Amino acid sequence: MDRQNADAVARHLIMAARLLDEDPPLALEHARAARGRASRVGVVREAVGIAAYNVGDWTEALSELRTARRMSGNITLLPLIADCERGLGRPERAIDIARSEEGRGLTGDEATEMRIVESGARIDMGEFDKAVVTLQGAGLDPALRGTAPARLFYAYGTALHAAGRRDEAVTWFMNAAAADTDDVTDAELKLMELTDPEGFAEAMSDIGEDWSDPEPAPAADAGLDAVDTPAPGVPATDAPPVRDAPLVPDVPVTESAALESPAVESAATESAATEAPQESASPTSPEARASDPVATDPVASDQLASDQLASQYDALLFDLDGTLFAGHRAIDGAVPTLAAVSTESYFVTNNASRRADAVAEHLTDLGFAATARQVVTSAQSAAKLLADHLEPGSRALVVGTDGLAQELREVGIGVTRSADDRPAAVVQGHSPDTGWAQLSEAVLAINAGALWVACNIDPTLPGERGFMIGNGSMVAAVANATGQTPLVAGKPAPPLMRDALERSAATRPLVIGDRLDTDIAGANAIDADSLLVLTGVSTVADAITAPAHQRPTHLSADLAALTAPASWSVIGESTSWTVTVEASQISVASTADGVLSEAARMSLLPAVVHAAWAADIDADITVITPAHDAAAVLRAAGLTVALA
Repeated sequence: MDRQNADAVARHLIMAARLLDEDPPLALEHARAARGRASRVGVVREAVGIAAYNVGDWTEALSELRTARRMSGNITLLPLIADCERGLGRPERAIDIARSEEGRGLTGDEATEMRIVESGARIDMGEFDKAVVTLQGAGLDPALRGTAPARLFYAYGTALHAAGRRDEAVTWFMNAAAADTDDVTDAELKLMELTDPEGFAEAMSDIGEDWSDPEPAPAADAGLDAVDTPAPGVPATDAPPVRDAPLVPDVPVTESAALESPAVESAATESAATEAPQESASPTSPEARASDPVATDPVASDQLASDQLASQYDALLFDLDGTLFAGHRAIDGAVPTLAAVSTESYFVTNNASRRADAVAEHLTDLGFAATARQVVTSAQSAAKLLADHLEPGSRALVVGTDGLAQELREVGIGVTRSADDRPAAVVQGHSPDTGWAQLSEAVLAINAGALWVACNIDPTLPGERGFMIGNGSMVAAVANATGQTPLVAGKPAPPLMRDALERSAATRPLVIGDRLDTDIAGANAIDADSLLVLTGVSTVADAITAPAHQRPTHLSADLAALTAPASWSVIGESTSWTVTVEASQISVASTADGVLSEAARMSLLPAVVHAAWAADIDADITVITPAHDAAAVLRAAGLTVALA
């Protein structure tokens, strides 16, 4: 990074830090401007994530914090990441993060913050007793004083109140008020609300607030993380939490934190000195902004990133079969969509039957712009996996195409087709010529002790005529005959996705695919955002009942979502729709009259899936709507629809 660019990045980061509390949207613009100049600097991505978190943009915050974590390995960001999942209405994902090996590995204040987030997620899901248990043993010592104990005590009081244990809740809100020496929680108000509701309502009315609702008002976890605290025995709503301030007060970037990157350190120090405000003007006053072009125009000559989905990422990792093409036919609209996006594309395929140059040629023949460098195959990943496990010069039995065999030769592994050659390993990839004889050779070698690697385990393969048998089904036959389980190179296992990240040098990729069990699960395995398109194997009904590790970030009928605003395809609440759930029935009503806008049309399916996840539906659903055009969209996606 040159000195001039480093100076600009540092100034934007400093302004983001100064404005974080007083003007969060403007702080976010400064952080985005810094990202536009230094997207590969970890502290910059962390700053964007924290600024986005402060304004409640959970999608951007989650993506940026994930990226910062990948770049820096900083697991202390996990509580914020988990809380963003809550903000997106996915408390089950927040719990998964909290219960993960890394989540359990947090210590000190970070461990406490993670417990607070997990407890809030349990409340979101109506698991009130579990919310209480989550915080027990987390240092609940009433003698402690300070911000961290006050937040913990407040969260514990919130959980107790949700569980219907009012008297205990009052005690812990009292402890929170006593510990809160810096006045970061509203524990005293909460106490007044619980012990003197009439006086509380009168006090609030005196300051212009409407607290006349007899139900408990939304409380804030630790005074900072607002969640719906239900009356005893009343399930929590599925509305995402609304946060008034960061969950972790000491996480947001400060001037010193902004200078941690060596690339900006000296420039930032110099800039900070030269831009110090005069005594007569505070850093955020109109006078200071008028004299500082960076404060007046936060992006200066920087162009704010487009809100199109594709432009939010630094690489697009496409699946092929069922996503870009079906056999020898391109999926409708796929070619012009890829031509319209500027983010670099990579083609990541579980199909091991062809080498990268042949895949690129096939894509080119269909009208896509593609080179062999952009193609990452499970055959390549399987070869690397074998090279990591075998001594140089070892021999492997190949069940698959000659292209797969050549990938092995290029990493120094000999090739055979017979178990009589005593191979050290068996590698199995898709080939239309695989039959009984080839599978039997694999069984013989594996039973003799050979290492077994499967390129992928997709049970089916989309084609022009429908779904055909995939490599996973043939792998299952060998597994049944040997009683063994292979190492897997392709999606959803991490090797192929990691190879794609290495090839693309991406820090913020978007994975696009048609299968929940491979493409989307593979994205989640590397903590990447994903887009499920409904042009191949998985359906909306599959997405509704998908387990947490197979749930996508975005959902769309096709690839058109890439050139539309990200908010149209993100799985979450939509301003265009009111969605309610009762048992296995989902009611959908438009919030606007007239013909559906494109935004409403595209956001309908993500909104329905979000509501189903929030209600934990695991059975077939019926969608009820009075709108004929909405019914048409839902029916086209294969859902059962009834007109109200």
